[in-house]
Amino acid sequence: MPSGFAVEPMARGRAWDSALLASLFLLAGTGLAALWSASAGYALSLGKEPYYFALRQLVFYAPALAIFWAAAMVPLEELRDRVTLLTLLGLASLFLPLLPGFGANRNGASRWIDLRITTLQPSEFWKPISVFYLAHVLDKRREMVDHRTSVLVAPFLLVGLACLVIYLQNDFSTAAIAAFAAAAMFWIACAPMGFFLGIATVGLPLGALVILTSDFRLKRMLAFFFPAYEPHGQGYQVLGSIRAISSGGFFGKGLGLGTRKLGGIPEVQSDFVFASWAEETGFVGVLGFFALWVFFAWRAFRNAFAEEDGFRSYLGFGLAALLLLEVLVNVAVASGSLPATGIALPFFSAGGSSLWATAGAVGLIVNVSRSAGSEGGGDV
Repeated sequence: MPSGFAVEPMARGRAWDSALLASLFLLAGTGLAALWSASAGYALSLGKEPYYFALRQLVFYAPALAIFWAAAMVPLEELRDRVTLLTLLGLASLFLPLLPGFGANRNGASRWIDLRITTLQPSEFWKPISVFYLAHVLDKRREMVDHRTSVLVAPFLLVGLACLVIYLQNDFSTAAIAAFAAAAMFWIACAPMGFFLGIATVGLPLGALVILTSDFRLKRMLAFFFPAYEPHGQGYQVLGSIRAISSGGFFGKGLGLGTRKLGGIPEVQSDFVFASWAEETGFVGVLGFFALWVFFAWRAFRNAFAEEDGFRSYLGFGLAALLLLEVLVNVAVASGSLPATGIALPFFSAGGSSLWATAGAVGLIVNVSRSAGSEGGGDV
């Protein structure tokens, strides 16, 4: 095992996918502008400067850029040599929020580690780590995956254990996202249909039980199916979000000029920043938002499928699928198409943990694209 990580020299002929990089920088810049516009009024209501949340997020971008650069430049084989250590550290970190003296409890959830100057949400980092782990395992066993279901038991149990711990943090939505991302990895590796049927047979009743035995989640489901059930409770934020989106019209009200976000969407800088973006930029802005994400996903999937190495291909696909899933779930919640969850919108929602985990994920996607780029993946 190598004694330390080494930055892979560009002289090896691996090209950057400039189109992919451009889409990432556009998403990051657009997300920061959307966050500033969405959060200004809320910051003022808290007695802070209007740029408080945007400036705070900008501070988080400094380590995010370092994480992105490291993930994009480190030789993947050297990182893969440490996959066991990386996975165990990621899994162990999930237990820390549940321990006295480490965890920070907010609104009945214990998802964060208290670092005094800020908080850290380990489950955000676990999601890309689990994709990396599965890419490694599924590549090693790909000759047996389609006819020996037993080889999938160990990775399934490990991912299942992580999802259970995340659920115990009162974070069902993040556990579900991690589970669906893992399912996408098993699918792309051509796992037998019986494997998925077995998971569905156990998972669907278990998921229903988890929802029906929780008063909080049951109220969220009722608010989803019957928005007027509790218009000043569980349904308040979603109803405010829907009104904001529908009021945007074709061209929107202009950045910073939205009114529905003022008091109508609590914590708009977090999970509902898309609603503010839709109100202020209208149909045109929403179309641009989706165009950026679709272009990014196309480049990422294209590079993943162009990669001959199974590990790199699985990794690129899994990370792109994870980010796209987070985007779709967040937007679906904001538009009232899914029950309210706590899934952040990558690059747009305020928060350091989500931004840093996203930076690591897109850095690894760029790393994969550099390999595919040497075979032509760098051309637009």
